[in-house]
Amino acid sequence: MYFIGRHRAAVSRLGKTAFKREGYREGYKDHIPVHPFGPLPKEPPTGYLARRQHRRTRFCRDHFRAGRVEETHGIFEKEHPMTTFDISRRTFVKAASIAGVSAAIFGLSGCAPKTSTALSSTGAFVPGTYTAAGQGKFGPVTIEATFSKTALESIALGQHEETKFISDRALTDIPQAIIEHQSLAIDTITGATLSSMAVINAVRDCTKQAGASDLPGSYEPPAPSTAVEELEADVVIVGAGASGMVAAVNAARLGAQKVIVLEKSCTIGGNALVSGGYLEYVSAPEALRETMTDSYRRDLADQISQAEGAMPAESYRQLMSDYEAWKASGSEAVFDSRELHALQYVLQGEGTWEEMIALANNVDALDQWLVSSGFQFKDLCGIVGYSWPRWASPKEGTCGQGYFTFYQDYIEENNYPLDIYLNTPVQELIIEDGTAVGVVGIGADGTTYHVRGAKGVVLATGGFSGNPDMLREYNTLWPFAENGPIPTTNAYVHTGDGITMGLAAGGTVAAMDVQMPFPFADCQNSTDETTVGDDIDCVIVNKNGERFMNEVLDRFTMTEFIMAQPDETMFMISDADTCRVNGDVNRYGHSLQRLIDQGQLYRADTIEELGEMIGCGGAALAATVERYNEIARTGEDPDFGRTTFSEESPIENPPFYASPRTWAMHITVGGLVVDINDGYKVLDESGAPIPGLRAIGETILTSCGIGVQGEGFAVAQALFGDTNQ
Repeated sequence: MYFIGRHRAAVSRLGKTAFKREGYREGYKDHIPVHPFGPLPKEPPTGYLARRQHRRTRFCRDHFRAGRVEETHGIFEKEHPMTTFDISRRTFVKAASIAGVSAAIFGLSGCAPKTSTALSSTGAFVPGTYTAAGQGKFGPVTIEATFSKTALESIALGQHEETKFISDRALTDIPQAIIEHQSLAIDTITGATLSSMAVINAVRDCTKQAGASDLPGSYEPPAPSTAVEELEADVVIVGAGASGMVAAVNAARLGAQKVIVLEKSCTIGGNALVSGGYLEYVSAPEALRETMTDSYRRDLADQISQAEGAMPAESYRQLMSDYEAWKASGSEAVFDSRELHALQYVLQGEGTWEEMIALANNVDALDQWLVSSGFQFKDLCGIVGYSWPRWASPKEGTCGQGYFTFYQDYIEENNYPLDIYLNTPVQELIIEDGTAVGVVGIGADGTTYHVRGAKGVVLATGGFSGNPDMLREYNTLWPFAENGPIPTTNAYVHTGDGITMGLAAGGTVAAMDVQMPFPFADCQNSTDETTVGDDIDCVIVNKNGERFMNEVLDRFTMTEFIMAQPDETMFMISDADTCRVNGDVNRYGHSLQRLIDQGQLYRADTIEELGEMIGCGGAALAATVERYNEIARTGEDPDFGRTTFSEESPIENPPFYASPRTWAMHITVGGLVVDINDGYKVLDESGAPIPGLRAIGETILTSCGIGVQGEGFAVAQALFGDTNQ
């Protein structure tokens, strides 16, 4: 999804000196060696066991082989063999925590041997196995801790709903570190603080159940390393999110002999891990497409009537040829094409034809490569702010996680020479004679990496929705408070680093004030993952039970309406037909009952009962839903002008759901100005490319969403050429 057109900011620049960020604190040193040190290991089953070991295991140099923990809902699956980890002191170095994130509350103790009400000093335990849970980002993280008389012997992970990839390190390394050092005073994992604190607090609870006030050991982080390593690669990629990972994988596929990726966070995936995972898929087979309804036909006819003046003549002829062929085929599936994809975005003001057709072509090429390589998509649908049903998400996994499981497996299977350094923020670009030749990164243990790329550097660090100061600096649209946090859907580290480095190298930016909120964010944790209800096929009401907007508007306009409502809060009202739940979990795999218990969802057998639950009263909500149902059945909305409805739109089949939502900053549309027709080279004030420097993803102007994977695919093609491998 690329968004632009409403507010093109004047081009600006912040100087030519090399950018160097200060204030990074050391964290776990995480270098995932994909080649030549071996493939990534498969994830241990739920219920993995971290246990004290008396025999030490040496790791290869300073390389960390990252494990993956599957987020399932089974608790203590004892029938499955638990993985045993050998622990070495040198495996554990200090992990930086995220500033400003409050410690999670712990509780939910389980059955355990009885202990004295008076806690002993550290080091004296009542032997046994104890159960407790600490609050993570999405709910309790349950663990079992087994104690001998003198030590914590093992920790077994049980039920949790934390985000895969992001929480993996916290749910494996934190238990190991606690056991290794017999201490709770360890640091959290950068980018996974809430999951880290959930484990620490659960173990603290178990320790008290075992009769002690604390564990007997201590933890002192090692002194920061003063080592400097010189590394060379064909290309250096900064950022291992959606665009960066695809660029790295495709570069290796096209013959690069060495690809090095440096990532600031604790995992690959970036914002894609916490997004819906939706990617435009215009060439999807009919089996995945929705039926072409009357409302879709009306929308398409309106768009085609505007097409001739919005696109080049050759492109218009191609669109009409595809459209006539679709009509002649008698297909009942929704029509789509690359030209229609680009046209719709142009008509929505998202960018120029040149920009939007480049997007459509890049994403289509990516889709075809993914499918030809064995990747599978779910059925297509519309999403928040984009109702045309061309959006597909991975068939395996939740949110965007399935892409990265696929990329990891693809790298393993092909033994690609691709090294990824996690928790290794890039501090500055290396510029020699005006050319970007590499980067300087600082590893979590303090090691300095000078990484040079024969073909230069690709910046893929994302946008700046997670940087309140930068949002305020460029903001012209939103009534942000002068100080304090600004809610965001983003994963950790999206703070505009690549944009700032590009500016320091002489690049330019535009449209930095075009900051897109997400209007359907959770009121408690600002995520989309707790949503219950169809994004484009439900009725939305405020705290008074009143409908107040067209539910399928663009995200900017919906956010403006939401900000004007009491407490800036709304409820997505859905029924059995539009809730998009799967059994006892929502579409992202989160337990409905847990969401209800935590106040993130309401469920009732009648609309009146639901109205009482959300505080507006049964009669008020019933009147609103009755009016909405009348509108949905006719397809005509005189109240708010909505035109998109389906046969399932009326809210009438129990159970009924109310999902409380609000706004949170989601996407920054502005960014570095690049030449999309010349390999995404970063441009200076004169419009000339900066030698050796390219940028992709939300780091650049008009680019964002899962579709940035298409840019990663394209930049690798530009660098290494398509050898049809």
